[in-house]
Amino acid sequence: MKTKLFVLLLCVLVLGSLTAYGQMIKRTDAVWARTTTAAITLDGKLTEASWATADSVRIQMGKDNGFPGSGWYWENGAPATKYAPLDPTDATVKFLAKGDSVYVAIVCKDKSVGAGLFNQFDGFLMNLRQRAATGYLGNPWRNRFNQANEIFYGWVSETWADTNTAVKGALPGFFGDWPSASNVTRPDSMKEFWDAKTSVQGSTNDDGVGKTDTSWTTEFKFNVNKFGYNITQAGGDIVMWGVQIYDADYRWPLDTLKYTGNRVWLQSPWGNGSVFNHVRIFVRPDVTTASGPLPVVGPDYTIPDGKNYATPVIDGKLNDQVWKFAPSLKIKYGDAAIRNAYANTAKYRSGQFQPPVNGATNAVLDANLATVKYFFKADTLYLGFDVTDKFVQAVNDYDRWDGFRVTMDQRNARNGDSALAKRRLTFRVDSAGAIKREDDLSLSGWDSLKTAVTVALSMNSGTVVDTAGTVPDSGYTAEMKIILPKFGYAAGRGDGVVFLGITEFDGDSFSGGSYGTRTWFMRENDGDDGAAWFYMDPTVVVTDVADAGQGLPAEFALLGNYPNPFNPSTSIKFQMAQQSEVTLKVYDVIGRQVSEQSLGVRSPGQHAVRFDASSLASGTYFYRLEMVSNHATLVGKMMLLK
Repeated sequence: MKTKLFVLLLCVLVLGSLTAYGQMIKRTDAVWARTTTAAITLDGKLTEASWATADSVRIQMGKDNGFPGSGWYWENGAPATKYAPLDPTDATVKFLAKGDSVYVAIVCKDKSVGAGLFNQFDGFLMNLRQRAATGYLGNPWRNRFNQANEIFYGWVSETWADTNTAVKGALPGFFGDWPSASNVTRPDSMKEFWDAKTSVQGSTNDDGVGKTDTSWTTEFKFNVNKFGYNITQAGGDIVMWGVQIYDADYRWPLDTLKYTGNRVWLQSPWGNGSVFNHVRIFVRPDVTTASGPLPVVGPDYTIPDGKNYATPVIDGKLNDQVWKFAPSLKIKYGDAAIRNAYANTAKYRSGQFQPPVNGATNAVLDANLATVKYFFKADTLYLGFDVTDKFVQAVNDYDRWDGFRVTMDQRNARNGDSALAKRRLTFRVDSAGAIKREDDLSLSGWDSLKTAVTVALSMNSGTVVDTAGTVPDSGYTAEMKIILPKFGYAAGRGDGVVFLGITEFDGDSFSGGSYGTRTWFMRENDGDDGAAWFYMDPTVVVTDVADAGQGLPAEFALLGNYPNPFNPSTSIKFQMAQQSEVTLKVYDVIGRQVSEQSLGVRSPGQHAVRFDASSLASGTYFYRLEMVSNHATLVGKMMLLK
């Protein structure tokens, strides 16, 4: 019987999940494209039955369409109607997958459809990120913002676009990275990448008497295999995408009392994909139009609760007990293995850059290793930085700093594009080996009084800050304490969701060979694409696991869970011989997945994670641990008795 249950479990590991991570809110940057085998006719009419089961997102002007990157912007309009348009944007976006293609349908309610100059038209500006087989977008050595293809489709009547789109009854034109000689039919050579068809419920470029429009519908087909994705493989893929909807009203003919122009977007507004964030389109062959409820998309990383440990003293030394067991991620210039171990799309949006120093880009002789640790406690988030660096220096030049920038979204404020505002929590080493606060932490910055963020720095033994590079150093450590209510979180850590990006600065000076590098996890700066979704999970705690002997473990092995049976929580212990992100999935006895969580990137050694089953019924459950780096898995059994 035990053998049968184990075989059954292995057969259903790809089934959708039913329960999510404590009380985490639904991810607003992620959607599913259900897979269908039925025929889809690209005609802009959505008459196929598959569309009725498609996952969808609603986009509305002036509404929160999903943080952290979604937003809106007014281009123009008569003062009396600028903030109260007669016909605000209201669109529904749907997603399907078939073969190598993702289909996106957008239904726009619109009383006035037509063409105009740029920013004064109806249409879509999209981006579809390129994904290279090595795990990077494009070439991060060449382009630190990574690559995206611009998908531009709309009624743009400028001479560089298509003046014919302004003719009454005209359909949109194709623009962007694939120029077209026709505004109706894609050139055959380009259809293999993407195509679109539109139907209009009304009459374009005509607001005359009796010419009321109601809506327009566009169907897009993207062959995502051409962009480097493989959505038909067993585990599927995550397509990185963004869309901006332009909406111009009452211009055909121009009504100076009623006309408006605006744009509203999901996560990313521009065709180059370089700003704010990206929509994650999850595609998996087993998630179909007939497979039932959609799997829950969990966080990219889980931040554990450090409640079992004393509050650390912020002195930069990382010698408090909690730091020994806190999870971590690593950052290193030129290290593909580290970057490819990042979770979900973090492996593709993370990158590096070497700016010229003194007019040259010299060889990087010391690509130091940075380990960033994290946990939360009550209303405070803690970050620890452990840097191995042979040359710790202080040069007052942005391209030659030694230090870090943490970009974190403000949850109660928006920027000029109505997306979540970002804070740049930057610090660096000064000439005395002390800390120098920059950007929002500076003396003239947002947290000049040091009430939101406390950060401290400590030089390792043997480290001497100089600019000659004659004496090898051992590196430095730092601690950062972030008061969450100062970032708009309600008491009790709010909803627990944190959006982070981390950039390491490393400048090394030598006679005739100085250089500087910036290496980042998810996003380099506050305005760049790539916000990692972290979740401060109260059901996962930092756990002290006793050392099981000398040296590192020789293999990935399960050490069991205790207590077992349990109520309502148990500690699952395991060991690993190499660094990797680890995921935990839990299944009931008939193979349904009831929980999933990322345990973050774990270093070699022994670890433990607390699993809370408060929301589950009594019974036998199986759990599966997986190392993301090599897909090694472990399966265990536990019993919940309530």
